Amino acid sequence: MKGFCAQRTGIAVVSKLLVVLLSLGTVDSHAESAPTALRCGTPYLLQAMSAASELSTEHQRLKLVQRRRPSTQHSLLTPSGHFRVHYDTEGSDAVDPTDDDANGIPDYIDLAATVLDSTWELEVEQLGYNPPPSDNGLGGGEEYDVYFVELGGEVYGWAYPGSSNAVTHSHLEIDNNFTDRGYRQTRGLDALRVTIAHEFHHAIQFGYYAGADGCWWQESTATWMEEVAYPHIDDYLQYLPHFLDEPYRALNSGACDSHHIYGSAIFSHFLDQHYSRDINRLIWEELAERQSANLDHFDRVIRRVEPGGLGVAIGEFAVWNYFTGRRHRRGFYAEGDKYPLVPTHDIAVAAKAVVRDSSRLDATGSSYLRLAPQLRPGGVTLAFEASLGAWRRHLLLIAPDSIAVRPVAEPTVRVVDWDQYEEIVLVISSAEDHGVAYSYQVSVEFDPDLTDARAALATLFEPSYPNPFRLGQHRQTHLVFDLAAPSTQTRLSIFSTNGDLVWWKDLGPRAARENHVVPWDGRNATGKFVASGIYHLLLEADGQTALHRLAVVRD
Repeated sequence: MKGFCAQRTGIAVVSKLLVVLLSLGTVDSHAESAPTALRCGTPYLLQAMSAASELSTEHQRLKLVQRRRPSTQHSLLTPSGHFRVHYDTEGSDAVDPTDDDANGIPDYIDLAATVLDSTWELEVEQLGYNPPPSDNGLGGGEEYDVYFVELGGEVYGWAYPGSSNAVTHSHLEIDNNFTDRGYRQTRGLDALRVTIAHEFHHAIQFGYYAGADGCWWQESTATWMEEVAYPHIDDYLQYLPHFLDEPYRALNSGACDSHHIYGSAIFSHFLDQHYSRDINRLIWEELAERQSANLDHFDRVIRRVEPGGLGVAIGEFAVWNYFTGRRHRRGFYAEGDKYPLVPTHDIAVAAKAVVRDSSRLDATGSSYLRLAPQLRPGGVTLAFEASLGAWRRHLLLIAPDSIAVRPVAEPTVRVVDWDQYEEIVLVISSAEDHGVAYSYQVSVEFDPDLTDARAALATLFEPSYPNPFRLGQHRQTHLVFDLAAPSTQTRLSIFSTNGDLVWWKDLGPRAARENHVVPWDGRNATGKFVASGIYHLLLEADGQTALHRLAVVRD
């Protein structure tokens, strides 16, 4: 019975996908039905391949996975010789015949050839990805085949896998004009550009791992690659609300028809900007070796740059996701001011009363508990409880002209003199790599007597942000410290590991309890950028001292 049910499920999936794929340009691409919201047809194809491989020979006669390549009237090689482009000049799949340079090739195809060659140069030559696997001449030669056909405004394009194997050759099918009504945010030649960057990255991915369990990561990195190739187009922005609106969900959640998987491109942006551009490629190399897309493989790669692995990265990712839109601050996403806001759970508190809040997160999900002091004197105590799961927590202390991001390890954290802040946010993240509905509870108590007289702050450094500070990616880092008492003479210095004084700044008198933020652009006292390495920060305030470390990386 179990096998019969599985087969029926597989038949249903393939049948549904067949209907979808046939509607995407092979039956009646000009039907008057409302256009779908699909972005890329590749996830459907991979799901169809996976489902069809489990069916009997009889049902495989659906021919979904054996679909023939389009038959076209013309083909040509791109100048680099890496691509063979197939197109029509007559019929429903015809491209615009305009040929302003009179070279006998439609201008649309000329541009496509140029974009294809520049995409190969970026993704293979510059970023170091492997070329797509060879199809052994199925399209007329050893070159990678790209077909321009009428997709009817249903999808921008797809990378069609040649088999259901974990590693497979493929070919691209891309729309012939991008002018149909289904192309809403990005149309015309800009759509051509980002689609080639996106779909060719799928072709590359199939040389590492084409398993359907990696669907979310395939779309995350392909959508990220659009922005790497064409940062001025910003096509990826349309998908971010589908991810940021549901921060409690797992990174790798979402079906092939879910915009969540495209919105997860924000995670690829985070890895790129916070760690290095290479890390997304290194993850693909790890998936190729493991032949699965389990998140523990991501953890293994991230530990090369972050000893705490995926769990720590998820906690920091959640912090970055708070500082978007009107909350954006320098040191987080480069285009974070364009991103939507994550939802918060605002907690209203009254004096001496304990307020409890509880919720559940899927693995790698996050939530945001927000308090607004509203200039009320006193402080607040937050206590966290969870019976199961690994967790990461960060306390965001946000003042009008500064922020402090404090990792929280103890179950209880206390904020004294909270009226110096505009808002206090407890960011809670699940550090698990699988599972759903991990529950937690937070107790919040506001105490108007919790002031400096009850519990003074120590003189200390807060975590600098960003740290590591990557010269070339970040304009500056922010050195943050608190003072227990006012200081009349305050000085901040940076030393190399061998004790050489690199940079210093006399800060003069400083008030107590405030988060003091000092920017540093990575230059030494003579105005030259410092070398990569670990640097020691020394804070001196009226005879008291505090030390902190900062990592600097030169790209």
